[in-house]
Amino acid sequence: MADATALDNTVVDDTNKPVTDEIATAVKNFFEPVYNHLLSPNDDTLVSRGGGKGLRIYDEIERDPHAFSVLQKRKLALISREWDVMPGGKRAIDKAAAETVKRQLLAMPFDGVCVGLMDAILKGFSVGEVIWEIVGGEIIARDIRARSQRRFVFDVESRLRMLTQHDSVYGIALPARKFLVHRYGAKDGNPYGLGLGTRLFWPVFFKRKGIQFWLTFADKFGNPTLVGKYPVGASDTSKRTLRAALQAISQESMVSLPTGFEISLLEAQRSGSVTTYESLCRYLDEEISKAVLGETMSTSGHGSGGLGSNQASVQNAVRLEIVKADADLLSSSFQPLCHWVTQYNHPGAATPRVTWDVSEPADVLNRAQADQIVFNMGFQPDLGYIQSTYGSGWTVRAIAPPLSQSTTGVQFAAPMSNGDRINTYQTQLATASDSTILAWAAVVRKLVDQALDLNDLRDKLIQAYPQLSLNELAQGMEAAFTAAQLAGRYDILQQAGA
Repeated sequence: MADATALDNTVVDDTNKPVTDEIATAVKNFFEPVYNHLLSPNDDTLVSRGGGKGLRIYDEIERDPHAFSVLQKRKLALISREWDVMPGGKRAIDKAAAETVKRQLLAMPFDGVCVGLMDAILKGFSVGEVIWEIVGGEIIARDIRARSQRRFVFDVESRLRMLTQHDSVYGIALPARKFLVHRYGAKDGNPYGLGLGTRLFWPVFFKRKGIQFWLTFADKFGNPTLVGKYPVGASDTSKRTLRAALQAISQESMVSLPTGFEISLLEAQRSGSVTTYESLCRYLDEEISKAVLGETMSTSGHGSGGLGSNQASVQNAVRLEIVKADADLLSSSFQPLCHWVTQYNHPGAATPRVTWDVSEPADVLNRAQADQIVFNMGFQPDLGYIQSTYGSGWTVRAIAPPLSQSTTGVQFAAPMSNGDRINTYQTQLATASDSTILAWAAVVRKLVDQALDLNDLRDKLIQAYPQLSLNELAQGMEAAFTAAQLAGRYDILQQAGA
């Protein structure tokens, strides 16, 4: 008998060369059953509850309105985002390849394709068949059609095989560059992935049972059970008469019975609140929301904060992180298609990548307020910043020709209306005061940097106040007031015909 403690520890130790072979493959996984050279899903719920239905038990999950709603919300949260195809390099051929891929994706129902592939979120993996066309000298991916996951299996090399009527065990081998596979929750190299169905099955199952009991209770509570009593020794004919009376009493307002018969109502007794079933269903809905969206407040107004609270905003940020993760996974799944289109039409080009804009929408009001603060500190944005921050369509605002002050006084650039003249004076007065205000701001900033605390800052501001010069501001105000006075005299002379 061989020594059970004698283990094979033969290892080739060559620290100068890395081991390039994959060691812990799925086929070597002791805990992953392999039958007929095919891998099996590592979904315990599917194994224990699937039976002959297989993945169809997860299709039944979407029959629940709340589960369907949150799954759709998760899919549409990504589909509603703008997408683009980014070149894989900076060469002209790389950019041409990206343009070709984008043009082909735009020509197909791309959003519908993405929704079909994102079914992997529920079931662990999804399959899309690429429909190729050759038009002229270009090979075009015309469409990607979603196929039922139940039709496919994976072999020990994680290669996709399709079950057919003639081979419903091993399946047939599939051609290269023909099928896309999108996976979600894949663990330890298992190609079937692990979808949210394994987590949603039980909440949906218990909710369905809870609603069934709730309806039964409502029926019993709203319509008490009729109880008929007949005397001992009653004949079969008398018993049939009583049963007929019980059947008719639900439709008639009155019945007549022979002497000795009795009918009573058996009402449902309540030992708890009538909202017990409703509370259970709401709790299960929240569990479903957390499993799919990572939060609950975007789908329910219940809770301590409500939909408009800051807590709801924080939970919505969690959902945004999930959208970013979904975008990264879907982008990786489209990489094979991008590679195929590139190799067919632009050999040698770097493979482009499909990306989604999952950035959080900017708060324009807060941005404008922050820009105003920076402007008051002495800086002004250029046109490029304005257009990149607030969108296109902005141009530099036309300002009336400025007033000029010479040794002989203030001169007008051109006649203008009263409204334009007032706006011009206001602009000139603001311009004249800018240098003074900026000088004050510089002094205040320096005092803030030197202050030890708020009391120290207060004392320093009081000491510095007499040193803040008003001369330039006074000169600017004098020029503006003089211009306004002369303009008024000019208008009076014009009206008098002088």
